[in-house]
Amino acid sequence: MLDPARPKPAGQVALVTGATRGLGRVLAVALARAGMDIALVGRGSGSAAAAEIEALGRQALSISADVSDGDSMDRAIREAIARFGRIDHLICVAGVGSPGKPIWETNAADFRACFDVNVLGVMQAMRAVLPTMIAASSGRVVVIGGTFGHKGVANAAIYSASKWAVRGLVKSAALEVAPHDITVNLLSPGGVEGERLRRTFDEIGARRGVTGQEVLDQFLAGSAMGRLIEPEEIAETLLHLLGPGGRMITGQDIVIDAGTIL
Repeated sequence: MLDPARPKPAGQVALVTGATRGLGRVLAVALARAGMDIALVGRGSGSAAAAEIEALGRQALSISADVSDGDSMDRAIREAIARFGRIDHLICVAGVGSPGKPIWETNAADFRACFDVNVLGVMQAMRAVLPTMIAASSGRVVVIGGTFGHKGVANAAIYSASKWAVRGLVKSAALEVAPHDITVNLLSPGGVEGERLRRTFDEIGARRGVTGQEVLDQFLAGSAMGRLIEPEEIAETLLHLLGPGGRMITGQDIVIDAGTIL
């Protein structure tokens, strides 16, 4: 549950990629509940998320765009600015996985499919939005990474490498925009409660000949707090970075994983 006592950032605008479903949608709605207007960017329909935001009394604009395509992102930013007049916050949530197989069974197409969204997609979003933030001498950028960017992971080398790469991108961008009073940070969740993760555990269990619940139990045994992360808990940390308490936080990778990476 979001903190009802948190100051409302009325009049601010957030652009969220990957906002039409899953964690992106949850974060977009949380930002609207905190008082922001939202530009929702995704390859799927954002009408349901937009309706949910408008029901909270905030404005929402759904834009169909591919984060890995520079022209598509340039158009998305133009649409957002034409509607709202500004972008205060960029939240990069769009991301994909990679085939669950050893590196010698992967190929260049697997690599490009993952890196084009997870790394190039973040770069394209930053490239399109940062000039408007620099002109305003203000802005916050938050990218969703993951704990696979902190360790090696068997049968997920490409995905893990993409999360390592985005850490370098965030930290370097933070140095470049700091003189313009813009912060850039990474949030790296562990296992996030939801249908996507449960489906992944079921698929892993099927390959191992066990149940998805057994895979989940083994996963949770590796964390200090022994539970999954709720999307709303990620939203709370995001709101802190976007609020007054996050003004001097930049270039950081904040891990939210119930104590798995210690």
